[in-house]
Amino acid sequence: MSLNVLTDNELLALLREDDEQAFRELYERYWYKMYVIAHRKLRRKEVAEELAQELFVMIWQKRESLRVINLQAFLGVSLKNMMIDYIRRNIQEEHYLDQLQLFFPAETFTTIEAVQLNELSEAIQNTLAKLPEKTREIFILNRFEHLTIREIAQRLNLSEKTIEYHLSRSTTFLRQNLRDFIAIWVFLTGLTG
Repeated sequence: MSLNVLTDNELLALLREDDEQAFRELYERYWYKMYVIAHRKLRRKEVAEELAQELFVMIWQKRESLRVINLQAFLGVSLKNMMIDYIRRNIQEEHYLDQLQLFFPAETFTTIEAVQLNELSEAIQNTLAKLPEKTREIFILNRFEHLTIREIAQRLNLSEKTIEYHLSRSTTFLRQNLRDFIAIWVFLTGLTG
């Protein structure tokens, strides 16, 4: 039987039973549509492809528990949420890089120092990405958006002690994971006399 004549709900029922052909049919039916939506909104081909791909990976991973009435609407909302997450991550990274440049104006460095600063920046971004989401969010609010512990607690509806715990945890984690870059940090900030 040809799967392209089946409805989305029929394909989802087969998908819950680990039917790879049903998944392939849904993928072929909707991947390009999701890619076009992401590309139109984000204007970045590679990112649009990646998000559309991640969307279908999520569908496959959650296939057994997936209960959807309208698949196209579900895909659209899921893709929208993925795009929002992507934009949030980008804004945080760009804000972080702007903050670094405030401390280290580019014209003050030699090429080697600029490369080292870029490596440091990348290492910090990679290390921040390894933090649990809530801990990372609290760290960014405190260190990059300059919110106080009280302001963060109010914004996230958490206790001040919880905020202090997450800040301590993130600082310790960063210190442990960025040891190799401390020498660069000291050099670039002029602390070596």
